[in-house]
Amino acid sequence: MFGAIGSGGAILLIVVALFLHKKGGGKLKPVKDHHVIYWGAALGLLAAGAGQALAQLSTVATTINQTISQQSGVVGPIGAGAVALLLLLIGFGSKPAMAKDLIVGVALPGALSAAGGLLAIPVTVLASLLHGAGA
Repeated sequence: MFGAIGSGGAILLIVVALFLHKKGGGKLKPVKDHHVIYWGAALGLLAAGAGQALAQLSTVATTINQTISQQSGVVGPIGAGAVALLLLLIGFGSKPAMAKDLIVGVALPGALSAAGGLLAIPVTVLASLLHGAGA
């Protein structure tokens, strides 16, 4: 329909949409309230297949997971499932904010994948859809 987009092209399109949303944008409103989390999740999924310059996006989940898990000495063991659910609570349980939602959104795919089980199913399905759509 649109031709080959590629993962880098899809990331560029999402970043421009988020930039236009932050600046007020025009008539096209692809981002509303918590939609930044979904766009961030798409960025996180696409970053895994992107080139070297954008590959660092996919390490956000690993960094957050390690940071929270290292607090195990203070509160007890913290598993990957707890980190994923914590990110979901932070993302959808608080007032929408561009920076917070973007960080949570980019980290969610990696955290949900690391958690495994039922939490990994949406990531697997969405990754297949995005890559099947030519991204």
